[in-house]
Amino acid sequence: MAAPKLTAEQRTTLLHWLAAEYSGPLIRKWQRDREWPELGDPTLSYYRDKWADEIAGARQERRTSAINSGLALKEERIGRLAWHADELEAIKWVADEKTGRLWNEKAWRETLDDIAKEMGHRRTGLDVDIIDKERAALLEQLRNNLPAEVYAQIAAALMAGAGTGAG
Repeated sequence: MAAPKLTAEQRTTLLHWLAAEYSGPLIRKWQRDREWPELGDPTLSYYRDKWADEIAGARQERRTSAINSGLALKEERIGRLAWHADELEAIKWVADEKTGRLWNEKAWRETLDDIAKEMGHRRTGLDVDIIDKERAALLEQLRNNLPAEVYAQIAAALMAGAGTGAG
């Protein structure tokens, strides 16, 4: 059986999705949302094989652009999360039929949290190595700028605090 016939615009969009390495289930969801012809796994494989050179070229172009821009991959992840948050926002107050729970609202809030984390607006933990490096840099500055006896007192106090977790 032949693959479904897509319009030129649909094919361009599908090739873009394939080059971005979106999953089959996600592509099929988008296809259903747009009321395109059915795109099963065999159809996606057909397009991956038939348009392999174009997909590889687009994929290479995306990666080159990502390397050149530095933040492109992060920007793309944030863009995907933002799109997902928008989709969830549209249905966030729809209650589960069986339990009445607002699962979509919870998922929407979690997605917004993921966006904030991706953008660096949420701290996920404390990096002890950074504290140790900062402490060493401070001691180096003090050693270079203070009399030896004053430096020794401050260094001793800092090191004593490091041992107790107070520093």
